[in-house]
Amino acid sequence: MTDAALDVEFFGRHAGLLQRKENGNLRFLYDPAYVESEGPPLSINLPVRREAYPHRDCLAFFGNLLPEEDVRRQIALTTGISAANDYKLLERLGGDVAGAVILTPPNAGAEEKAEGRLEKLSPDALDGVLTALPQRPLAADEEGEVRMSLAGAQGKLPVVELPSGAFALPHGSDLPTTHILKPEPESLPGLVSNEFFCMRLAAEIDLSVAEVRRAETNSGLPILIVTRYDRDLTQEPIRRLHQEDLCQALGKLHIEKYQQEGGPTFAEAMHLIDAESAVPARDRQELWLGLLFNVLIGNCDAHGKNYSLLYDSKAPSLSPFYDLVSTVVYPELTTRLAMSVDGALHLQEVGVAAFAKLADEVGFAPRFLEQRMLPFVEEVVTAAERMAQEIEYVDPIVSQIVDEIRARAERLRP
Repeated sequence: MTDAALDVEFFGRHAGLLQRKENGNLRFLYDPAYVESEGPPLSINLPVRREAYPHRDCLAFFGNLLPEEDVRRQIALTTGISAANDYKLLERLGGDVAGAVILTPPNAGAEEKAEGRLEKLSPDALDGVLTALPQRPLAADEEGEVRMSLAGAQGKLPVVELPSGAFALPHGSDLPTTHILKPEPESLPGLVSNEFFCMRLAAEIDLSVAEVRRAETNSGLPILIVTRYDRDLTQEPIRRLHQEDLCQALGKLHIEKYQQEGGPTFAEAMHLIDAESAVPARDRQELWLGLLFNVLIGNCDAHGKNYSLLYDSKAPSLSPFYDLVSTVVYPELTTRLAMSVDGALHLQEVGVAAFAKLADEVGFAPRFLEQRMLPFVEEVVTAAERMAQEIEYVDPIVSQIVDEIRARAERLRP
């Protein structure tokens, strides 16, 4: 028996129902018509079938659409919903999430779309919303008009960028957000400059990354502006693209995002690429270089939810990288790696030998290290040193990051 359900819309089609059973557990059931028409699956871990999916599978996909940790707890305080109640949080926040999924109460879709509107934010209003994010994550309001969700433990705000350059909040699930605003938290000074530099550095050495720029609010709060890669901004109206992170694809819960807590290993990620990617040869190398880049910049938080698959064709491919940050420049943060490098659990333990063993485990030939990996290390060092001299990136924290890159590179040279 079930006592509540949410309609699950996927690429504009009714895909099924996310149901809450009387005991509080979830189940997901594809719509029979959707099954009959051979609609695309929501997730690698949720292939289309007639049988319902049980609670854990539901949490692994739908629960991973929700915020985590302090952000989730604060949303619970703001909305009056228990932080452990994934169903009610999805009911409240599921109108605009990562990928192409929309969740709405049954029969509410038409009404929501009829009332869809954009709330343009003046510079002062934007400043107020971003400043209040620690107390009011995702701009969640008591009335439930703003229905958006982003995974992650950092405060951030999905918005629609207007042609004028102003930002707006969507009211109604038919209005997909286009950008993500990430204000700098007080606890991590320089984080915007940090991520801005690391993301631009990755782009400079030809890794595929989300587009970023930075700005300040009227009160001087630094913000990083990230263009959503899971939206096709060339279409009118804007079209949602589907994506899922590695935890969703591998059936892991959000509390299992770190390898030490049962989360994805690099080998599991590579095997997933081998089995599912539309272009496995390209994605294998890109994933490997992404791991290497994270080690070079000292990003110990590159966990299973910080890698994703993007469905811009029938088969997925590795999404652009995002959340590239040097965590090692903050002494209070751990140096334990979210994903180990062949058993090397801490950043300072990673050297050539660890990468060589990992390469062998995932099927890269020894010559790959010589022909691609080692030259890549030098590319990163050279680009980082050059960019750090450009006025756009001059910042004490950038100098720290470059020093870390030099130190990591030394350990990766034969």
